Amino acid sequence: MVLVIGGGVNGLSVAWGLASRGASVLVVDKGRIGGGASGIAGGIVRNYYRAGAITELVRMSVEMFEADPEAYGFRQVGYLAAVPEAQVEDLVAIRAQHDAVGYDSELVVGDAECREYLTWTWPDWDAPVAALLHERRGGWADSMQTVRHLATRAREAGVEIREDTEVVEFGGGQAVTRAGDRLGYDTLVLAPGPWAAQLVPEVELRYWKAQEGEFALPGAGLSGRAGGEAPVVHLDQSQPLRSDRDGRVLVDGPWGIYFRMGRTGTGITGGGLPVLLDSPDLDPYGPDNPAHAAEEGFQDFFTSGLAAALRRFRGRSADWKLTAAGGIVAHTPDNYPVCDWVGEDTYAIVDSGHGFKTLAIGRLAATEIADRQPDPRLEPFRADRFERGELLAASKGPYPWT
Repeated sequence: MVLVIGGGVNGLSVAWGLASRGASVLVVDKGRIGGGASGIAGGIVRNYYRAGAITELVRMSVEMFEADPEAYGFRQVGYLAAVPEAQVEDLVAIRAQHDAVGYDSELVVGDAECREYLTWTWPDWDAPVAALLHERRGGWADSMQTVRHLATRAREAGVEIREDTEVVEFGGGQAVTRAGDRLGYDTLVLAPGPWAAQLVPEVELRYWKAQEGEFALPGAGLSGRAGGEAPVVHLDQSQPLRSDRDGRVLVDGPWGIYFRMGRTGTGITGGGLPVLLDSPDLDPYGPDNPAHAAEEGFQDFFTSGLAAALRRFRGRSADWKLTAAGGIVAHTPDNYPVCDWVGEDTYAIVDSGHGFKTLAIGRLAATEIADRQPDPRLEPFRADRFERGELLAASKGPYPWT
């Protein structure tokens, strides 16, 4: 019997993989499936990482989405990263990583070349860009649709899923729930998302509050010259960001935003720089908890970033309507996942906020667990890399997760 704690994308994916190999699997979640970070994530699917070790995992994950896009709610609209001079080397290296694993992307370098490329799609593009990387296989997936599909596939493979079942103690082949039930297991898999610090103390974690939301502006959207749905855009800038509302400096240094069309084809979904937190309260999880919601100045920051990118949004700050979202994610010291045995019978997946981009980790972890043989593709993500001082490469961008 394999007991999986956590009903998010990693827990459900590894459970599906194990059951497909003939294992008896029980998934338990303290609330409902997708009740943590998986269910409210922006769902962006991209292979934009400076560490080459993760590139193949994302390529495999994209193939999973491509195999059944309707079931996952996957919109393969592309992902475009646009950066200033300080990050050009990052994009060149990432493009080389893509080539090494057979993942198609297009690199453009040079101010004039980038402006020509961007204004072909958006004639009113105005932000200076020194390099861009366009992943046409990227895009975004509906978060809860992805969770529900993984749960369906897991159940079809024979997995039992129990919601409202919180494990408060485990060890020696037995887990105890808050209700006092005892669940026996031969193998325990920990995939607890933001609650990893409580269950996987072997991994040092830092907590970041995601700043995201749904924005509506009457009469304006992201459609480009050719119409249709625009790619997801990640824009980093090195110069200060000024408020589109009153001209004051909002960020006196590097900043970035990411944005895409809304779920229904109208409005804009996007986010900005996260906020580092100190020992946050995770429950209740998500935007219903005021401590998890985006900061007060987020709307001005994000809409001013849009106005810096596209002239169509200039002078419109007062007209935006924001439905703020947000959640808290737990990151490892180098902001990349941990996939490792943390006990003789206990395996942990600490996704470091990358669940949607690394959906294939569950498939590879299932093979490691079932065969008790290490997979070389997961070797860079072992827990002891921090003690060895072998942290994975970071980008020069303002975000902690690229």
